[in-house]
Order: sequence, then C-alpha cells, then structure tokens
Amino acid sequence: MHELTLGVLAGLGCGLNWAVTSLLVRTLLARLTPAGIGAVRATGGGALLIAMALAAGEGPAMLHAPLWVVLSLGIAIVIGMGIGDSLFFHSMEDLGVTRALTLSLLNPLLTTLTGIAIYREPLTPLRLAAIALVIGGLGLIVSGKGEDGVPTGRRARRGLRLVFLAAACWALGATIVKPALLEVPVLAGTALRIPMAGVVLWLIPWSRGTVAAVRESTPSERWRLGTICLLNAVGSIMFTVAIRSGGVAIGNALASTSPLFAIPLEILFLNRRPSPRTIAGAALTVVGIACLGF
Repeated sequence: MHELTLGVLAGLGCGLNWAVTSLLVRTLLARLTPAGIGAVRATGGGALLIAMALAAGEGPAMLHAPLWVVLSLGIAIVIGMGIGDSLFFHSMEDLGVTRALTLSLLNPLLTTLTGIAIYREPLTPLRLAAIALVIGGLGLIVSGKGEDGVPTGRRARRGLRLVFLAAACWALGATIVKPALLEVPVLAGTALRIPMAGVVLWLIPWSRGTVAAVRESTPSERWRLGTICLLNAVGSIMFTVAIRSGGVAIGNALASTSPLFAIPLEILFLNRRPSPRTIAGAALTVVGIACLGF
C-alpha cells in the first residue's frame, strides 16, 4: 500500500474512532460518570499501549526517558485527557454527540492561533480563510435552535461552557506535550502518558463508585466499556500512522472529520437527528480545520 494512502486511511480511521468512542460514552453516562469512564478508558487503553510498546522493543526508551519529559507527558495528559475528555463527555449530555464533537474542533483553531502568536508560524491567506470558516461553522451551531432531543436554555449554555473548556484543555495539553514527544518515540511516549491520566482520574472524587458501577453494569455495558478501552489504544496508534505516513497537515485534517461520522451514527443508534444548521456548521468547521493544516 502506498505510504500516503496508508496515512489517509489512518486519518479517516481516527475521525471514525473518536466519533464511535463519543457515541459509546454517551450511552454509558446513565451508569457511569464521565470521570469514571475516563479512568477505565485510560487504564485499559494504557495497559494495551504498554504491551504494544514493549512488543515493539520500546521498553528501554520508556525506562530511560528524562524526568522533564515524563513530567511534561504527565501534566499534558492530565490536562488534555483527564480534564479535557471528562468535560467533553459531560457536555454531550447537554449538546448531543454531533454538536459537541463539532464545537470541540475549537481545539485545533486554538492550537493554530497559539502557534501563530507564540511560535511565529506564518499567517497565510488560506489560514485566514480557514479561521473564518471554523468560526462561522461554530457560530452556526452555537446559534442553532430546534435540535431534536437536545436541551435548550441553561443546560445548553452549560454544555457550551463545558465543551469550550474541554477544547482549551486539549489545546494547552498539545502545547505542553509537543517538546516532550520530540525526545522519545511516539509509541513509547503515548504508552507513558495515558496510564498517568488513569492514575489521576482514579484519585479524584468524581470517579468514586466507578468499580461498584462496573460490577452492577450489564454485559452489554461492559462490552461497550471494553470497546472504548480498545478504541483508545487503537486510535493513538492510528493517529501516529496518519501523521507519519500522511504528514501533519493531512493527518490532522482527516482526524478532525469525526463530526461527519457522528451525524449518521447519532441518527442510527441514538435516534437523534441533528438539525440542518448543525450539519451545515459541522461541514463548514471540518473544511476550515482541513485548511488550517496547509
């Protein structure tokens, strides 16, 4: 298979992976808290990643990683996955899967603006147009009315606050982790950082009762939880392949297609139909994110 084709497929796989993960998490929120789901997801996915890293011979790289690298990886994953993902999962209760996924794409926009402001990355006409598309798409969704089964008023405003805070956490985590990942192989770095999020999530008050809730869960719910753990590990690897084989621009752009996958999934499995405004906003935002990478 051609290297670029592999990168494109891996990037699309990342988008589908995150859409399916979000959908599965949404179905478990009646049983488990977002923090509890995150703790199980980080622990299970982290264990799989450690096994993969050891099988790939990256154990020595994990053991000999500098202290500052380990600390940076830990801080970044706690902010991004521990806090950011938990806030995002909670926002889906108020916004629905498609709206929350699309609004969370504020994350790459914030990362781009940070790169322009701090790292002096170029601000090209295409990037300006991309920023306008993203803001326009997000604006369509924020101002949208009449979403099937989605709360309005106070709950909708709470959902917006949560998803925007999640995007800010993801952007901050990505900024912190970038220098550290240059010092260790990507698989080794991922295997180091994801279990750290699990440790922290198990210690916070909002994950209390998770073990008991898992014991009381149905076999179907346990299968879904196990699938989330597997998707966490597989998604990390697919993202690495997308970046390495397709390049940063293509990999990031295709990995941001999750809202487009979420639209049919939400209709089929949650019986919730996004409004035309939400679908249009999702399409505009994804196109804008794709252009940001070039």
